[in-house]
This record gives sequence, C-alpha cells and structure tokens, in this order.
Amino acid sequence: MTVTNMCSLTVNKGEFELQVDFEIPDKGVLGIFGHSGSGKTTLLRCLAGLEKKARGSIVFNGDNWLNDRKHSSSQSRNIGYIFQDSRLFVHLSVLKNLEYGMRRSAAMHDNNMPSLLQLLNIAHLLERMPESLSGGEKQRVAIARALLKKPQLLLMDEPMASLDDTHKNEIMPYLECLHEKLSIPIIYVSHSLQEVSRLCDKVLVLESGKIIYNNDISHALCSAGSPLLKTESAVAVLNARVSDVDAEYFLSTVSTENGTQLQVKGAHEKGRMLRLRINAADVSVCKSRASDSSILNILPAKVLMLVEQTESEVLLQLSVNKDVFLSRISKKSFSDLNLEPGTDVFIQIKGIILQSAMP
Repeated sequence: MTVTNMCSLTVNKGEFELQVDFEIPDKGVLGIFGHSGSGKTTLLRCLAGLEKKARGSIVFNGDNWLNDRKHSSSQSRNIGYIFQDSRLFVHLSVLKNLEYGMRRSAAMHDNNMPSLLQLLNIAHLLERMPESLSGGEKQRVAIARALLKKPQLLLMDEPMASLDDTHKNEIMPYLECLHEKLSIPIIYVSHSLQEVSRLCDKVLVLESGKIIYNNDISHALCSAGSPLLKTESAVAVLNARVSDVDAEYFLSTVSTENGTQLQVKGAHEKGRMLRLRINAADVSVCKSRASDSSILNILPAKVLMLVEQTESEVLLQLSVNKDVFLSRISKKSFSDLNLEPGTDVFIQIKGIILQSAMP
C-alpha cells in the first residue's frame, strides 16, 4: 500500500534535536504525547511550515511540503492551527473573528459557518467581544475560525492547557464531536493521558526529541512496555457499534470489531459507533460465572499476563476474543485464585464510560 502522508525530519536546536519518522493519518485523530521539552510543539511547527530549521521530508495528500529543494509556506499547506491560547483578535467581535477565517479560505463561496456555529454551540456569542468570553468559549471560537479556512489538516497544540478543570469539562464534548464530524485528520498535542485516551485513535510518544512509541490507542493503553500503561489509572479503550437497543430499560447492546458484545447505558442509534472506556478498577475476575449478579457484563476471558504489581495490588491483562481488557485486583485475590497466563476466567465489568462517537 502506498503511503501518501508521511513525515521524516530532523531539527537541530543547539543541545536539542528532534528526529522523527512516522505516517500522518488521512482520517481520525493522531495524538502526540510527551512531557514538557520532549519536542511536541516543535514537531507541530514543522508540520505547519513554521520551523525553518527543519530538514527532511513531509508529504501530505501527495504534495511535497518539505524536501531537499522545497519548504512550502504555512499558507500554501492549508492547515488549521489551534494554539494553547485562543489568539483571537481582541478588537474584533466573535463574528468578525470568524469572518477573518473565511477571508483566508480558498472556498469562500462554500460558507460552512452555520454548521460550525451549531456544531460548536457559539451562535449566541457572535456579537460578544473576546474579553467577555470564558476560556472554553474562546477556544471554541478559535476552532471555528480555523475550520472556516477549510483546512486539509487540523493541528491542535494543547488546546486545553490554559483551562481550569471546569472549562476543560466544558470544551471536551465539543472536541469529541469534532472527532465524529470532521472528515479531515487532526493531530492533537497533549501531555494529558486522559485527553489522549478520550480523543485519539493513534498516539506517538515523544521523549527527548525521539519517538519511543507509536501505536493504536487501544494497544498503547493496554500493552506491557507501553509508556502510557499506568497502574493507578489503567484503562482499556474499545470501539464498538450499536447492534441492538432495549428502549424499555434504556440500554444498548454494542459489538466490537472482534465480536465482543457489551451492554451500555442509553438508547443509542442503531449502527452508531461508540468509544468505550473501561477502567481496570471496574473489572473483577472470578473462576466461575456468577449466576445471580446485578452486573450486566460478565464475559469469559483468558489471562494473558501479569503486567505489574505493587505491595497490595496486581494489574492483569486479559483477552476476550481478541479484545484486551485490564483488571486491577488485590494481590491476595490473585494468589487465592491461582491466576497465571492461560488461565480461563470470567471478568465482571462494573462500569463502562461512553465517549464520543467514532468517525
């Protein structure tokens, strides 16, 4: 298969060097994760054409943005860029800020402002000035302005870093909605594991300017050796399609691509794709299936491995069909059940958190 979108480059900045080689997705959200100073923003600036010291190759949609003879400008790459702060023009109203985005669009005749106003819930803000907006509202306006350019790629540089928890919770549903609605790929930079696990389909982990991990988010969160696998906050992410709806009990049956069936809260549209987050602390293990239980999701599983252990707890990796789950149980329970790789068990899932619909 021919790869049309890829980035292979080096940037030297004194004692710091960024050296990366990866495929840019043609849809969905690619997360760039790493601690401060790992090179995340530098990489984003290279993709945007803002880093003049970049050397190597960037190809997107068949166009050469960067090679030995060419360094395309940011404008010619047609990229939407969302910064940590909204960077709205403080002397312009929300409407005027949005119209600025349209003036920079190559497709001004195709006005998609009404749909964006609805998608991001900002129609009631049009006459307001930026100084009167909350942090979350500012970022939603900034996202709309960037999308009015009709970009072929959206870059988001820690868009929630400057927000408090209240405003982060305010804007997250809109970011999840973008994940569902946008047909263009998004590259999302963050140092927050929660944001990456909620929004991203794939993730690159940067450390000291190098890619130390590159995989689907489901593998990144569950695989031994992954830098994103954290015992205390271990979580599995699965994508599933609604296969049946029980309106009487306000429940939906969803099926993963591997055929695992789960029941989730809500009467969701049949055929809709959902993202499921299952915390390891909400998955218990037993040797035999409970006959009388309030837990709806009890599945036959196989122990794959002991991922990690502390003085009092262990983290297990288990498989149901080919889907991977995590379970955090007490060290005593692990010993009493005599669990080891290959042991057949049942897992009981006490809670499933629904995230955004998938594209």
